[in-house]
Amino acid sequence: MEITKKELQMFRAITLTSPETVSELAKTTSTSPSYTSTTLKRLEKKGFTTLHRKGREKKPQIAETLHASTLRTLILETPHLNLDILANKGTTILAAITCQNIRTTEELLEASGASYRTLWSYMDKARGMGVIQRNETITIAPRHEKITQFIQAYQRYIHQTEAKKHADDALVKWGCLDTYIFETTKKLGLQPTGVSAFKDYGALFLTPRNLYTNTQEKLRLEDHMINHVLAEGKQNTLPLLITWMLNKDHIDTEYLDKKAYRLKASTVTDPVKTYIETKGEEKPEYLLNWTEFTERLREYGHE
Repeated sequence: MEITKKELQMFRAITLTSPETVSELAKTTSTSPSYTSTTLKRLEKKGFTTLHRKGREKKPQIAETLHASTLRTLILETPHLNLDILANKGTTILAAITCQNIRTTEELLEASGASYRTLWSYMDKARGMGVIQRNETITIAPRHEKITQFIQAYQRYIHQTEAKKHADDALVKWGCLDTYIFETTKKLGLQPTGVSAFKDYGALFLTPRNLYTNTQEKLRLEDHMINHVLAEGKQNTLPLLITWMLNKDHIDTEYLDKKAYRLKASTVTDPVKTYIETKGEEKPEYLLNWTEFTERLREYGHE
């Protein structure tokens, strides 16, 4: 996900000056034409820019991707913003803050993979700029919502690009840092997860699409349950409920609660757990009433 300072400077120059040629951009950024061309190729690969042929020359343009247009808007609306906040490890650190509930510096070190020195320097700068704030968790300040939108869009672009290498009809349902979950009609050699993995726990559901994750980590039942929530949100909760009930005596709720909170899935897993514990007496509107649910559960031999 990382973007270099030079790449950001060049993107900013294209945004603010709309150069007609690569040579003109090179002059604007005080770089050689060959270096400018190399940097533009990297930006194009990352979905930020394109080169439009204009006669014998090529005109650098902002790509029609969501993350590129969001970054362009960010530059135009906040010209004073130091884009170094996004450079190098900055995008990874901000991505970790955006897609996880991070409470401590130690958790952020683990999630981002940054060195302690790099993270300390970055956080000091980010807090000084008012980009990062700390309450219950470390977050991007609401007034810098465009940064959040950019990080989310850029991360999704990378995940979708990678998923397409596995299947041309891949659709990313959720992603965070190096891990993503995607749907496809194809059978792949990757690790099934969510509803596609529930068959290993006594609950077979026929679905038109298969759910996979790219992680090499061997997942547990609790991981698959969380991944189902990450992929579906409050939709299609029946497979989760049935799998939960069929395995409720074997679920490590402490592990599930901790990881679900970290990955921002606890807004669904907590109410589902309460729903099951109270036998439907405490029921959010998106869940079946208890009588209807138990009727469906009997189809799986559970009394």
